[in-house]
Amino acid sequence: MFSPVEHNQRRFVRKSVQVDFRGKSAEGLGQLLFEGADLSTGGTFLKSDLLLEQGEAFAVEFRLPRLSKVIRAQARVAWVRRFPKADEPAGMGVEFSAMSDEDRGVLSQYLDSLEGRTA
Repeated sequence: MFSPVEHNQRRFVRKSVQVDFRGKSAEGLGQLLFEGADLSTGGTFLKSDLLLEQGEAFAVEFRLPRLSKVIRAQARVAWVRRFPKADEPAGMGVEFSAMSDEDRGVLSQYLDSLEGRTA
């Protein structure tokens, strides 16, 4: 089991916002649905009982609340919480490894508009 990165060690400020994610394998096969618990320009935590392996790459897309634009990114599983404590969900810390400049700009602007909602 790998531990999540401590909050103060993160490179990006995470905002507490729930977003639904659609994931596909790196080859574009299959589709998985995940619920995000938080979000930053660098990644997200996906709540899920179905866990991928640390280092596994996949594609994600998601729509931000109140916006119609779909954000697409290549992602990598940074860490996995397989055995959560009673007050924690099972899931995966995911890093966005590639995203268009346009999508990253939209995401950044959206997150900046969410004052005081850090995760």
